[in-house]
Amino acid sequence: MVYDPLCGLCELAKITQWLYEDDTIVVILCESCEVPMAVLRDHRVMVEESLKDSIRVRLVEAASEIFDSKEFFIDETMRQIPDHLHMHARPKSRPWWF
Repeated sequence: MVYDPLCGLCELAKITQWLYEDDTIVVILCESCEVPMAVLRDHRVMVEESLKDSIRVRLVEAASEIFDSKEFFIDETMRQIPDHLHMHARPKSRPWWF
């Protein structure tokens, strides 16, 4: 497993609520935007599509429990940390930047 000591996602400090975890990913509440976020435990971006599908499934499961309605979308754009795979589940009812 690749680890970058300067990467906040590699550190995975339990600052917010953890919604799901296994040996490959964790789903947490994002510290900066307070929405469910899936984080790969390995410091990389390139993964097999089957792994991405699995990550999406876990993120949707967690987000469905957090949001009152199922009106959300999976945002795979990695803005602040572009070199560590992560995805957010964002509500459709409000702009994602809130």
